[in-house]
Amino acid sequence: MSNLTTALRIGTTGLNIAQTSLATVSHNVVNANTPGFTRQIVQAGAKSINGFGYGAELAGIQRISDKFINLRATAAQSDLSYAETRKTYLDTLEGVITGSSAQGGLEAVASDVFKSVSELSNDPSNSALKRNVVQQVDLLTSTVRDIHRDLVITATDADNQVTAEIDNTNQLLKDIHALNVEVAGLNLQLANGSNANDLRDARESKIKELAKLFKLQVSENGENGAVRITLENGRRMVDEAGYVQLKRSPGTPYQKLVVQSVQVDGTLSNTELPIEPTSLTTGKFKALFDTRDILVPNMQAQLEVFTDTFRTEFNSIASQGSSVPPVRTLTSGNTLTGVPATTTDLYSLPEFASLAGSTLHLSVTNSLGQPVVSTTTTTAITLPAAGPFSLNNLATLINSNATVGNGALGGTNGVTATALVDPSGRPYLQIQAANPNQHVVLANAGTGTNNPLGVLGMNNILTGTTASDFAIDDKFITNPELLPTARMRSNDGGLSNLDNRNMLALAGLADIKLGYGAAGGLGPQTTTVSGYASQMVSNLSVVINDAKDRVTFTTNVSTQLEQLRSEVSGVNVNEELAQMLVYQNSFQASARIISVTDQLLEELVNIVR
Repeated sequence: MSNLTTALRIGTTGLNIAQTSLATVSHNVVNANTPGFTRQIVQAGAKSINGFGYGAELAGIQRISDKFINLRATAAQSDLSYAETRKTYLDTLEGVITGSSAQGGLEAVASDVFKSVSELSNDPSNSALKRNVVQQVDLLTSTVRDIHRDLVITATDADNQVTAEIDNTNQLLKDIHALNVEVAGLNLQLANGSNANDLRDARESKIKELAKLFKLQVSENGENGAVRITLENGRRMVDEAGYVQLKRSPGTPYQKLVVQSVQVDGTLSNTELPIEPTSLTTGKFKALFDTRDILVPNMQAQLEVFTDTFRTEFNSIASQGSSVPPVRTLTSGNTLTGVPATTTDLYSLPEFASLAGSTLHLSVTNSLGQPVVSTTTTTAITLPAAGPFSLNNLATLINSNATVGNGALGGTNGVTATALVDPSGRPYLQIQAANPNQHVVLANAGTGTNNPLGVLGMNNILTGTTASDFAIDDKFITNPELLPTARMRSNDGGLSNLDNRNMLALAGLADIKLGYGAAGGLGPQTTTVSGYASQMVSNLSVVINDAKDRVTFTTNVSTQLEQLRSEVSGVNVNEELAQMLVYQNSFQASARIISVTDQLLEELVNIVR
């Protein structure tokens, strides 16, 4: 009878194994299209007691996965997210530069400025052409300001996106830790067929989402199945003992990204550990940091070099001319912005060293440009060859000039020069005709590259010190007739409304190769204004093309790895249905064993009776 009882128990173990196998196959089939699901199989083994066969026993329900492929697929998520995010922001930056105006971007707008100046040089007294020059210069300056504004907006948006991703990141860390606790607690309770496979799948999906944000190092505890996750620099993020939460912390110019450990009672530790952008190599956060700290600043640096060079060279030429009729008052321009009001020696500053020993002419004319008095018929005003020399000294030098100085002429004629300070504390020189019906004209008296008027910024057209405040002087917007189209005649110090020399010089700037310093990834350049604007676009295009290639490459890698993962871990419904038939037959066979054994036991009992 004991052998029949053993047979009954053996049949029961087979029935249980078949039931568990059928349940597992069913679980696989219904989750065939569930994202992140890993195929499972039942592992059974022979059971024996005292060396005799005692049926089958459940050894476990195994997830069919390749650890190496899974780790590579997780890492690929970081690279793909980095590439896609970076490409998105680069597309935005391309639009900032090339679509910065209806005219087609910075290069086109700069070219239009020189085109309008060239047209005016052919007819220097044409009021409509003067207004067109003013409009084109105003468009250029507003384009530069718009680009600067949009760059700031792009960097701010990237920084705001860092903040926006914190809640999602924190929730992922919290969820992964909770799943860690469940996996470790369940610990494969095989006695009743329970397992943590679905929890592992859920955790793996969360880890992949986290990997889109950071490059991760993931390791698993072989005893309880809990995982430990750190950043690539070793910063702990989550393990079976706890996890961290991210937040922003005060910093300059942007808030820092820091982590705080979650304590046992759920509160956050007071210790804030920073996540330094430079310690990251990939992931969405790295792309956001790169946009904010590298891509945008590089373009800003290039824009500043373009703006500073253009403003300096354009003003340097414009300052040598005069409007027709000339104005009563001339002032030095924004070239003196960085000069402290207390400066007693301009020569000590590198940008003003060329003033030493330079010469200039000054004329007082009537409203028709005819000279009243002029140093061209006497002796040029000569600055001393050595300092100290200040704006006050220059004013005194002009006022004491025997030909044009108001002080030297008895206080009724000529000009009065005054060193003043504007409301912002910036020093400037003002030269004004003493007679309100007369006008002031200046000209460089030296030869070659000596340009004291350009250095002082007399009669500047362009104002501002950075791309953010780059502008055309409001007086030209109000009255385009103030454009300095002509230059002083060398023979008598007068002006002609047909003189186009200053406009010709400004138009010629379009073809002059200027020196541009290294900035934002661009090396030192010797090129034209339009050439440098083109270089900015070309340099960005190279970066964008590289970003496109990276997106393509990382997408292909990620797709291939997911295909490999699917081949190993994915569910093939046809194969599962075939297995279902096997387990169905096994179930029926085990049931048959139990049925036959039951009949034999019943007959045996009847015989005993």
